[in-house]
Amino acid sequence: MKIIINYYCGIRKENQLRQAVSKLNGMQRYYYFVLNSRENDVCPTRVVNWQEFTRKNSSSQNAGEYNVFITEKPFDDSWFSHEESQYAIISTFGWETQFAPPSLRAYLEYQIAQAAIQFELDIDELTEMRMIHRSSVGCLFDFCGKKDEIKLGMRAGVICPKCKSDLSGFGINPDAIDSIEKMLGLVRAEAIGKPFLLNEKDAFIVMRYSRNDENDNSYRYGIKPALEKLGINAIRADSVINSGQLLEKIKKGIERSRFVIVKVDSENLNVYFELGLAMGLGKDVLLVSNQDYIFQLPSDLKNWECLTYTSGDYEELSKKIERYYIDNYHYTC
Repeated sequence: MKIIINYYCGIRKENQLRQAVSKLNGMQRYYYFVLNSRENDVCPTRVVNWQEFTRKNSSSQNAGEYNVFITEKPFDDSWFSHEESQYAIISTFGWETQFAPPSLRAYLEYQIAQAAIQFELDIDELTEMRMIHRSSVGCLFDFCGKKDEIKLGMRAGVICPKCKSDLSGFGINPDAIDSIEKMLGLVRAEAIGKPFLLNEKDAFIVMRYSRNDENDNSYRYGIKPALEKLGINAIRADSVINSGQLLEKIKKGIERSRFVIVKVDSENLNVYFELGLAMGLGKDVLLVSNQDYIFQLPSDLKNWECLTYTSGDYEELSKKIERYYIDNYHYTC
């Protein structure tokens, strides 16, 4: 689902918004958030009246188009945000002076996640109100009658079991719930002061280290050029020069990268250990293998989709990797 994040070009703390959107995109792949700078604020008046906004905009939304508007102006009812089935407004008014910490970035991540789940629900705000918690329990669907209570939900970073059940009852896509929970995990980590060290455009390459053979050439002339063309950084443990044990460098490299590419066409125990580590950390893993080796893969991996290429044909490998990331993520060459 593509969601456009609209903001006034004169907004303060624009960098916080950009960081929030980048991290939300890096945590999951069901939702795709696109920043859009506007010449004018969402509301020309001093305060935002949600009813007036919906009256003017309810007939102007195109089917399948979803918009979030960020404003520094307050709502006339003092809410943090309002959402409908296709658009939402998030106010940053007073956050840093009255409520922070958590940071403005974490607040924006939380509110954008709330708008995203609302869009997937495709119900109006009044219907959503029937499932919210009047007393805060640390759930995304807390009412937060006392505005400070929003920080409880940010630090908990969850959708409670009851609300998950309600979402399932509305027929929401399980992939959407999974992506929202990943975004809330990001909010939770930042809200408690232990932010994820995630480089959203890094791909860590797990493979047997060698020189000037089929394995090495596939990286130099196939994998790395394809990623660079997409704007993704190709990282290998042997390309990072610092002190410390190699295993610790590998572990940090996997933890901090969004993507992990594992070349599995060798019987190298280290490769399979690192693959297991990436799986355990919930990383987006792409398996790559020379097609001559595909039938020799361990039985546990034979049900995994594996990108294969003809030995020596690095152009084929490069094109397949490009196509994989274009088809599965929001990258364009």
